[in-house]
Order: sequence, then structure tokens, then C-alpha cells
Amino acid sequence: MKRILRAFGHPLFVVVLVAFGGTVFCAQSPAQNQTPLQVRSRAEETLEWWNQIGNKLITMAKDFPEDKYDFKLQKDQRTFAQNLLHVAAIDYYLIGKVSGKKAGPDFGKDFENPSREVYKTKADVVKLLEQAVADGAALIKQQGDDGMDKTMPFGWETGRHTVRVSYVWVSGIEHSSEHFGQLVVYYRANNLVPPESRR
Repeated sequence: MKRILRAFGHPLFVVVLVAFGGTVFCAQSPAQNQTPLQVRSRAEETLEWWNQIGNKLITMAKDFPEDKYDFKLQKDQRTFAQNLLHVAAIDYYLIGKVSGKKAGPDFGKDFENPSREVYKTKADVVKLLEQAVADGAALIKQQGDDGMDKTMPFGWETGRHTVRVSYVWVSGIEHSSEHFGQLVVYYRANNLVPPESRR
């Protein structure tokens, strides 16, 4: 026991104890003083991702040379312009499903693939895509979290289910992301650097 008491009184022990205590105090102090971040609503989170991928595609649409708008890697693929038109059409399809009413222009029988005969110029394609992204964002804001929690029948690649509206928006974001990846390849095939890779 005397040995233990002598150890506690030893100057080296005191230095180690003070150093350890200070380290623990310093490590804990910032965390204790931090204000926890407020969690955003599901509608706000969904809106962020909808806008993020939408704006990436809009940037590509504005950036890609117009004389390459009809470029494609293989004959059975969509061209650069057709990819963007398809994304806008599907965005409007989903907006219509969620809102329960007709959304966007009439694209004719092939509603998933607006005709290049109608959207002939780069400006036409950019305008349609910008409007589709903006209309989707406006609906997400308008319906809010209550809208996200509503349920509806919905069928896509995974089959027909009853889903929450938030699922429909995630499906649209994922669809746009697939086409974003494809268009990155179109950039590279033309020895161009995609906007996202220039940062």
C-alpha cells in the first residue's frame, strides 16, 4: 500500500496524470460546444437531389457543342440530344403521375422520346429540360413532406407496387443519373472533358 501511495506522490505520475487529463478535456471540449445540425425535411432532401442531377444535365446540355448533338456511339443508341429529351419526357411523366394531372407538352405517341423534328435546336432542348426540372422542383416544394408520404400505385422496372410518392421521386432521380453517366461517355468519346470533371 505504501508503494502505491508513494507512486501517486511521484512527480512523474503527476505529470502523466495532468497530461492525460488535459488531452481528454481538449478532445471533448469542441464536441460539447458544437450545436447539432438540424435535420431537414424529406421534401427538402429530395429537392436537393432532384435539382442536383437536373442541373448537372442542364449544364451538359448548354455546354456540349451543338454540332455534336446528334452524336451517338452505336446505331441502336439515343443521340446526345435524344438522351436529354428522353430525360425531360420521363421527368414530366413522373410529375404527371405524382400530381394526378397532365404535365408538360404533348410528346405524341412515343411520349418517352420527344421528336428532334419538334426540338430541332440546342436552345429548344435546353429550354425543355430546364422547364421539366423546374416544374418537378416546384411540385416537390408545393407538396412537401405530406406529399412525400402519400401512397399511389406505381409500376416501373421493379414491377407494380403501391409506393410512397418519395419512391417515385427517387426513381426519377436514379433515371436521370443513369443518363448523366451515359452522356459522360459521349463527352469522352469526343475527347471532351465533362463539366463535372473540370473542377
